[in-house]
Amino acid sequence: MALRPITTYRRIVALFLSGIAGLIILPLLAWAVPVAAQEATLSLAAYEQALREARAAAERGDRISLDLVAPRLIATTSVALPDGESAPVDNRWLAEELARPEPRLPLIAARLGALIDTLAGAGPSPPDDALERLKEILARPPFARPESRPREPGPLDQFFERLARLLEGLPGPIGEAAGPSGTVAGWALLAAGGALVLAVLWLWLRDLRRTLRTESRLDARPAATVQTAAEARNRADELAREGNYREAVRVLALAALLWLDERGRLRYEPHQTNREHLARLRDQPPLHERLEPVVETADRVWYGKAPIDAREYAEYARRVGELREHAGDAA
Repeated sequence: MALRPITTYRRIVALFLSGIAGLIILPLLAWAVPVAAQEATLSLAAYEQALREARAAAERGDRISLDLVAPRLIATTSVALPDGESAPVDNRWLAEELARPEPRLPLIAARLGALIDTLAGAGPSPPDDALERLKEILARPPFARPESRPREPGPLDQFFERLARLLEGLPGPIGEAAGPSGTVAGWALLAAGGALVLAVLWLWLRDLRRTLRTESRLDARPAATVQTAAEARNRADELAREGNYREAVRVLALAALLWLDERGRLRYEPHQTNREHLARLRDQPPLHERLEPVVETADRVWYGKAPIDAREYAEYARRVGELREHAGDAA
């Protein structure tokens, strides 16, 4: 019975030591957990690849693939840049969107595409003489256009002008001729006026239908899918001979990108835009400088629907030829 107080004393000491250990260990755990939960830092290439995979999954409605790559984007808080610096990123919006009962996949694809475009447009600041160089480029064909003089009205213009003045004075006489006391001559004049109006309306509708048919033909894509730069150049020559310069400009720009790919100067990616290909040539300033007006003209003519004639197309083809010659010499 004499040993019981000693045992009780040991228990009290053990409980006291356990409390002290808890006071020491708990702060350490509280400090260690945030350290272990620090978010990842991805390289610029890995981050862009993850964005493209997520956008592709969202565009095709593939929720399973999107859920596989989304945690990597959500967990990333910074991106390591090639110059050694890092840029902060915040993709918590993606987690919030995926937590919805019905995630808006088109919205996710659009926001991811905007991030990809931002990465493609990010680069060094333009040189000091960038504005002067732009003005010099815009002052040369095919951008510069001679100022057109006011066209003198031709015989047809004069005819329609006189016809318009004649029609302006018809309502009063026609109304009188069509009245109860109208004569045969008045009714004949009324019929002639109606026939004239119908003829003008028919001519206008015919011209409108031709315009819409021409626009539809210009918007049509080439029937054959080109695979090489030579095929693209041949297709562009065919379109130019047909007078479809707008489509020919687009195909000739594709030929330039395929040619650079065949020479090992730029890898052609069908899912990328012309400007994304141009952005990947920043480390080759001479090629970037020569490809830039080619891409600018192609986008302005194809997407902006700017007019282009045979002379301007010939100048554009010459620029593409100069790009190929320069890339061939530098290879």
